Amino acid sequence: MLTHRARSLVTVLVAASVAPTFTVAFVSADTLSDIKYTDLLARLGASAPTGAGIGIGQCEAVENSTTGAYAPDVTLAEFAGTTFSILSGAAPASSHATEVGRMLYGNTLSCAPGVTNVSAWNVNLWVAAAYLRVGQGATAPATPPAGVKVFNHSWIGSFGSAANDNDGLRRLDFTVTRDNLFIAAGTNNGAGSVGQPLLSYAYNSVSVGLMNGGHSNSLTPAGIDGQNRRKPDIVAPGAFTSFSTPVVGAAAALLFDTADSHPAIAGNPNANKSLTIKTAMMAGTTHRAAWSNGAATSGPTRGSTITPLDPLYGADLLNVDRAHMIFTAGETNGFSAPNPSSFAIHRGFDYIASAASGSSTFWTFRVHSRVDEASFLASWHRSVITGFTTWTLQDFDLRLWKLVNGVPTSLVGDGGISAFSSGNVESLSSVDNVEHLYLRDLASGDYAVELVRKAGTQTALPVVLAWYLPDTVPTPDLDGDGFVGAADLAIMLSQWGSNGLADLNGDRIVDAADLSIFLTAWS
Repeated sequence: MLTHRARSLVTVLVAASVAPTFTVAFVSADTLSDIKYTDLLARLGASAPTGAGIGIGQCEAVENSTTGAYAPDVTLAEFAGTTFSILSGAAPASSHATEVGRMLYGNTLSCAPGVTNVSAWNVNLWVAAAYLRVGQGATAPATPPAGVKVFNHSWIGSFGSAANDNDGLRRLDFTVTRDNLFIAAGTNNGAGSVGQPLLSYAYNSVSVGLMNGGHSNSLTPAGIDGQNRRKPDIVAPGAFTSFSTPVVGAAAALLFDTADSHPAIAGNPNANKSLTIKTAMMAGTTHRAAWSNGAATSGPTRGSTITPLDPLYGADLLNVDRAHMIFTAGETNGFSAPNPSSFAIHRGFDYIASAASGSSTFWTFRVHSRVDEASFLASWHRSVITGFTTWTLQDFDLRLWKLVNGVPTSLVGDGGISAFSSGNVESLSSVDNVEHLYLRDLASGDYAVELVRKAGTQTALPVVLAWYLPDTVPTPDLDGDGFVGAADLAIMLSQWGSNGLADLNGDRIVDAADLSIFLTAWS
């Protein structure tokens, strides 16, 4: 059993209280089951992604001020086949870094055991001259080593100055967009504790809490950019956030590998974006029964909320299998208006490079039979201006409409009870860079999801929508009139070669195989 105490370290400019987020080292054999990685292996077998070819950056606080220990034990059998770049000087192995590494890229405990390229930093040097260059004016952060796409930060800290903390957070967010990085950053341990600004209050990273709720979930405080945003973004198993954070980092490596290797998306550059991976991961979480983002449960605002995430669990528990299914379903482009003749499949994503101010994008869905849940999540990055003195953030709203004879009908209020038993059909935050719809017991019917960019002069950066609904069985009765006839055939022919409603065998294209199924049901 290992123990560790917080220590005060020195950066280039100011003192920073930086500490690993753990007290007792512990990893759980149930972790891979809890995050549904075992389900992914059962579904894909030998073709499951492993994180192969993806580099990881591991940033750690110094564990022992005398020895300077900060890097993992590179001789550990769990790390066989891994090449380490120790970038903050030689030092004895850190037990904390070793335990984090086992969850992040270890051969038996990680969901990304194929990662073989790890770069390790002392975080106090990383935030200063070695990488972020906090306090160095307009000097840009360094670029990551070749191949590094994921950074893991299992530490918390503050410069003791809101100005310096904001400079660090802005620089971090800048590197995410400039270098297409996925950054997993742990929150503070202890239910009800106050969070530390670095790095969990960043916009463009993924803030990680604990599956059991034993973490800080305080709103972004005054003085830090984006006051009142909700954190964490997601939770994962672990005795402490030091060990839940690398579980999420490993999942990102697995999805980056998928973007490179899966035939459905390998040719799509939008899949190989950290924002797409973040959005798919958050949209595919396992929502526990008590999960709530505060939507009104009755009255004229039933189903509407201005807080997209649960106050304790964020988007909730990482589900690697669902994230992979969303991701590999591929990209489905939306429309500028609801299109009742072109239905998206029940899982997927859309990467919008630039949404015009005041514009809407719609995706339509047909639910053939009632489903237990439906999840839609949009996220986007903030834009940090070179020089790090200012930044802008777009504001999006997300809504679900019922299509009645092709016309969008509001589900807000008690009138929506027949369509969904609980959850939200509007997500209207004005401060977060995420909007989330999560519904339980969604009735059959046709629906449209609308993503609205509210009017403003902010710098336009990409926004991604990802979604997950259980599959329902298609029917040859394409117009829903109870008969299979000429009108249905006309719909099928209009969708020929597409992946619309008339795709009866689920192979994402309407062709002769679907026509054969259709003709057997002719009534």
